[in-house]
Amino acid sequence: MATLEWENMDDLPDYNALWRAAVEARHGEERDPGARWDKKSVAFDRAARADGVPVECCMIGVRPNETVLDIGAGTGRLAVPLARQARHVTALDPSGKMLERLRRHMEEAGLSNYVVLKGRWEDAEVESHDVVVGANVLGFADLRAALAKMDAAARRVVYLFWHAGEWREPDEMALYRAVFEEEHVGYPDYLWVVHVLHEMGIYANVTIYRTEHAARYDSADEAAASWCRLHEVPEGLEATVRAHFARVLVPLERGGYILRRRRRMAMIWWEKGMG
Repeated sequence: MATLEWENMDDLPDYNALWRAAVEARHGEERDPGARWDKKSVAFDRAARADGVPVECCMIGVRPNETVLDIGAGTGRLAVPLARQARHVTALDPSGKMLERLRRHMEEAGLSNYVVLKGRWEDAEVESHDVVVGANVLGFADLRAALAKMDAAARRVVYLFWHAGEWREPDEMALYRAVFEEEHVGYPDYLWVVHVLHEMGIYANVTIYRTEHAARYDSADEAAASWCRLHEVPEGLEATVRAHFARVLVPLERGGYILRRRRRMAMIWWEKGMG
């Protein structure tokens, strides 16, 4: 039986370099992503909180005596339910407006076992935590450096969540391409992350799962306006977005509309010392 042998591991692709090229082609390396996310905080918060407790919180094994670092915590989609499980949560995000909403949601939940840190992960100085979590936050130009910093910050385990396959479902991808006239949209999928980790000597576990997000709107105009704010749609293209939502929204018996989005996701996780 024939066997395959790599004569030189250096001949394999440099996935970190390929990742950097993909990210920089999309938006470059942002020095102040917080300013962009400040503008999106209201629309993002509505979308993030539409489904209640996210399935990811059921997949993360946090113990009552542990500390958690949530990177790119946003408005608290994971940080709030994790604070109910853990001894303490550190929520890091570059957007002050996002963190304002996170604080509000923590207060509404009666939780005080948390701190917030405003800044980019690349620049942040954090203490080590038992568990490090990052959901949909891997848009770093230097992915290897960001992952190495996450690994160093974790005492027990790291959990990352990223898309498997296309960035969004086909229908929304078609809308995104129509609006922004981009042939290649989004970021490389989870397998590239696994390759970079492998290059680092981290042999991660992967669980593929599906999510469904449901959002309710009073009208197609409301849905389109929310999508335009979240994606910073150029002026003059709102009609294209509205036509899309007029087609995909499903009317509810008691009035209003519902939009269901499905995604295939990957949970990438590794325990420290398991290399």
